Amino acid sequence: MNDSRKESEKEETGMSDANTKILLYSIIGMLALGFLAVMFVIVPWLLHDDSPSWKQILIDDSIVLVTIAMFVYGFYMNTKIH
Repeated sequence: MNDSRKESEKEETGMSDANTKILLYSIIGMLALGFLAVMFVIVPWLLHDDSPSWKQILIDDSIVLVTIAMFVYGFYMNTKIH
């Protein structure tokens, strides 16, 4: 009886076990990438311990902006596909 209820719930939501796993792995991957970005890119970028030159600051800013643009484009393409 429970098996038939679980199957009907899956049919209603349209989520299979494979889709749920892919979604879970995607969320965990994005959280891990965000953690690495905060620890190794954004924190040193904000602190500017050695007061780098303007050229170095612009290079760092451009790297951050390109990374943000890649994430936005990736999410756009993902929503366009589905």
